[in-house]
Amino acid sequence: MELMFATGNAGKLREAQEICDVLGKKYGVQVTVRPMPEKVDIPETGSTYEENSLQKAQYVWNRWHCDCIADDSGLEVEALDGAPGIYTARYCDRDFASGIDKLLFELDRLGADTPDKRRGSFECCITLIQGGKPHFFRGHCPGTIHSEKCGVAGFGFDPVFIADSTPGLCMAQLDEEKKNIVSHRGLAMEEMFRYLAADDKKQ
Repeated sequence: MELMFATGNAGKLREAQEICDVLGKKYGVQVTVRPMPEKVDIPETGSTYEENSLQKAQYVWNRWHCDCIADDSGLEVEALDGAPGIYTARYCDRDFASGIDKLLFELDRLGADTPDKRRGSFECCITLIQGGKPHFFRGHCPGTIHSEKCGVAGFGFDPVFIADSTPGLCMAQLDEEKKNIVSHRGLAMEEMFRYLAADDKKQ
């Protein structure tokens, strides 16, 4: 199965394919994700992850008429009342290094100096469009915001996010295979693979 991925983020595309390779073996469904044939800045005007994800997937379906996936994801920090959330990319103006510095500065300014005051989660919604019909899959990865950057792997806010499932290690310190299992995107894609495997058995 081949799916066009509605993203211009090379890191997301690479990560998604790595996840597909692992989950394909687990569920017996082979999926290849491919980039859009041209660079497009798809509008994201929704108020939820689902709305933004659907908007991107629908754009690809309407333009190229092929099965596709899109995701919308974000970091929600409790001390910031759930911000930056769906505005994560805008929060750091797509420069995650400065975004991390901004986040750590804001948490320090609020006096969030213990792990319980630095709780947050990565959230993801993936929209799969097959034959024009959308399907939604969610991934939720709770954890804490570390006080300093650690590790060199991954991208985005991975250097300061410690998932509850991997205590003591920031996402950027995990090997790719481990991160893909516990990440919000990996969890959402696993839900998608469960659906694809069940759907395949019905046919």
